[in-house]
Amino acid sequence: MATVVGAATMTERVRSRRPRASLVLWGSILLFAALFALLVYRFSLEQKATQPTAQTVRVRKVIKRRVVTTIVPTPGQNSVSSGPVSSASYSSGAAVTTGVS
Repeated sequence: MATVVGAATMTERVRSRRPRASLVLWGSILLFAALFALLVYRFSLEQKATQPTAQTVRVRKVIKRRVVTTIVPTPGQNSVSSGPVSSASYSSGAAVTTGVS
């Protein structure tokens, strides 16, 4: 019978070496720095491409002032005039209300 020394069977586990912690740490730092540099480069290119097309928007607020004058007739007078009325004819019997909006 022939026996083989040193051959691993299917049920034996092969021990693999784990990497050192310092290598994992430095590898992670380098990978992070490379990805960060790539993102900074891509965003700077994107910002340069959109810069000339950006336009400033001016916002203007339009304020219109209107004066509303209401002539309130005094009670008991039902006279309607069809022509232009001067302010002297209404000054004796009507109250003038002015509101600003």
